[in-house]
Amino acid sequence: MSAWARCFGAPLGKGVWLEERVRCAVLPNGIRVLTEEIPHVLSATVGIWVGVGSVHEPPALAGICHALEHMLFKGTATRSARDIAETLDTVGGQLNAFTDKEATCYHARVLAEHVPLAIDLLCDMLLNSRLHPADLRCEKRVILEEIRQIEDEPDELVHDLLLRRMWHGHPLGRPVIGTRTSVRALNRDALLEFMARHYTADRLIVAAAGNVHHQEILDQVASLLGEVKPSGEPGAVTQPTVRTSTHTVARETEQAHLCLGVPGYSQLDDDKYPLAALDALLGGSTSSRLFQEVREKRGLAYTIGSSVFSYRDGGILAVYAGTNPESADQVLRLIREEFDRLLNEGIQEREMEQVRSQLKGSLLLALESTSSRMARLAKSLLYFGRVIPIDEVVEHVERITIEDVNRVARAILPKETTSVVILGPKARSRR
Repeated sequence: MSAWARCFGAPLGKGVWLEERVRCAVLPNGIRVLTEEIPHVLSATVGIWVGVGSVHEPPALAGICHALEHMLFKGTATRSARDIAETLDTVGGQLNAFTDKEATCYHARVLAEHVPLAIDLLCDMLLNSRLHPADLRCEKRVILEEIRQIEDEPDELVHDLLLRRMWHGHPLGRPVIGTRTSVRALNRDALLEFMARHYTADRLIVAAAGNVHHQEILDQVASLLGEVKPSGEPGAVTQPTVRTSTHTVARETEQAHLCLGVPGYSQLDDDKYPLAALDALLGGSTSSRLFQEVREKRGLAYTIGSSVFSYRDGGILAVYAGTNPESADQVLRLIREEFDRLLNEGIQEREMEQVRSQLKGSLLLALESTSSRMARLAKSLLYFGRVIPIDEVVEHVERITIEDVNRVARAILPKETTSVVILGPKARSRR
């Protein structure tokens, strides 16, 4: 099978273009290089993606992916931490990274003329980081402060608590950042061993979008990363079992923070499209049912909305609201009533047309960002082994029917599938 076929899932010849401007190649060691050339913009975003995240961590090493992400900014054999910080700052660029449950990404956004500098810096961080014990001791203190910061942000913490309860005992349920105990226990040897095992050629994707030239990026990546070895080890994770419960956490906050969750669908399941429509209908915007009923009509919350957490092996639809503790039960009841109304009455044609337009608009507006385009390329390859054209995604959205949304609602919204977490002063819940 050709390198192009491995990227696109079809027997394409070398030099073939997808969506006119997207090109892909696979280096001999297995590293995949993706570019989307957008000549009319002045900038570009480059990302190095590693197909490893918190789901691949053993419990004793929880948070090691996130710690590695931090440590790669602490200095290489030829650049100090300050040098890394200043390299792109001095040319007006931006350097950052993030760790998710299934991937880690190091990315930079720069003017087109500085793309080679950005790639050189990112590859230097990936290959030559010192991982000095003194730096690790310092950075562990930073991560512990980050954990404290999350615990001081109840709207974020309550989502973490919901995932922990619903995916109890599964890696997807663990927080990406790890725990105080696991972070304190990390040492340089553990980081080196984990990096050697997982930061391998078969798990690396280099993606770039903007004013770039495919061959130039391919040549530079080949010269810098061409010697990285593949591992051949599968990164499989078992599917989680969803557990339902009601859980309260006493916390001296001004509001009660409510998170209600139901099972969702994985990235690989086509029912993620009607789920996206259901999410948009329930709480995805200011015109959504929950926003209009709870905030606009009754004034019971400043923030209320829904979101989908979707990964390779599972998904969850979550509804969040922050409200006066005395109104918590009423808000929960209103959310449940909206679920029941959807189950009993279904979605209306007018709503379906609006939701389709909303989803398509969000997809297409995101294409105006080189960072979003870069991420879309890499995620598509990580999850599906090919770059899915945006037209194909839009076609899926256009094919969503009322029957699809109603079927998904009947599968996931019944009361017995629902979990609730309430965080706040003297939090109480009645299901």
